[in-house]
Amino acid sequence: MIDSVFVISHSSMANNKITSTVQDQTITTPQFDLLIIKDFFDGEACRDVVDEMRRSTAGAALTYGKGEGAVDERIRRARRVSPSAETVAYVTRRLEEQRQNLEGHFGVALSGYEEAQFLCYRVGDFFVAHQDGNTGLVNLDTDRTRKVSVTIFLNNQSAEWQSDTYDGGSLVFSDWRTGSRHEVSGEAGTLVAFRSETTHEVTPVTHGDRYAIVSWYGQYGPQ
Repeated sequence: MIDSVFVISHSSMANNKITSTVQDQTITTPQFDLLIIKDFFDGEACRDVVDEMRRSTAGAALTYGKGEGAVDERIRRARRVSPSAETVAYVTRRLEEQRQNLEGHFGVALSGYEEAQFLCYRVGDFFVAHQDGNTGLVNLDTDRTRKVSVTIFLNNQSAEWQSDTYDGGSLVFSDWRTGSRHEVSGEAGTLVAFRSETTHEVTPVTHGDRYAIVSWYGQYGPQ
């Protein structure tokens, strides 16, 4: 599977706040067109997946900004974990259940999705500001096919040290043209969906381990 990114650089941005609108367990942030679904996974599911990730093999996460996959810790430093086939199948089923909902929200046909990546960010790990696809700026299949990106948080972000939490590691969305910036703190079980061309980053983790799942919906053909 290709995990391509378009890495950008820009000057410091003003901290323009965005007000979120809450409707039941769904939050929307119109300026960045984020769809945030709370309790997408329940607490037990999150704990089970994290426990399995801790026992599973892992390797350095790759970047594909220039086509061929490579480890580049100047851009992305994280561990990609390989859980059991059963866990992958469970996540795949849950992603399929959300496909029509995401089509409706983003107004785009989504014929499939990529295999989910299970990621662990340890202290000091990060992912610089980048875009996942749909930019027209890089000659990669994923740039043409990816339309909607999703992140699922598996444990809580907390400034106070607690068991199984982490700090830092925020998911931050930004627009250098307007100076807008929106930070999403991790909450176990929450899914964040956004257009793949939206600039986002993961800030450095300062304590604990950050566990998350990511995937991309787009024009991939039948699953």
